[in-house]
Amino acid sequence: MKPHMSPRETIRAYCLYCTGGHRIETEMCDANGKDPAFHACPFHPYRLGKGRPSVKVIRKFCLHCMGDRTDFVRECETADCICHPFRMGKNPNRTGKGYFARRVNKNKIQKKAVNEGLAVNFERSVIG
Repeated sequence: MKPHMSPRETIRAYCLYCTGGHRIETEMCDANGKDPAFHACPFHPYRLGKGRPSVKVIRKFCLHCMGDRTDFVRECETADCICHPFRMGKNPNRTGKGYFARRVNKNKIQKKAVNEGLAVNFERSVIG
């Protein structure tokens, strides 16, 4: 497993794992919910590595795996599962990127400037 897989690559890798690594079996997968003998897998539309799945699809899969218990998903210790990094519905590859990360960094810079300005302007008086 490569270190930074996209959600699409993660789903594709899981589908290959599920079918024993056989591409033909992955293509013929009938977990689309039409056959009552099989459950509807949220990965089915993306199993061939096509489309643009959201990390929420992986979250839905993990919830199904853990009996729809959010606390079980949070505490999941199956670190060798391909889906594990995405189980909370967040993309770990995007940590520190995006609008909110820029806003937090901007606030940190402003606070630092204010704190540095305060240290220079105040002097202690010596009584004596």
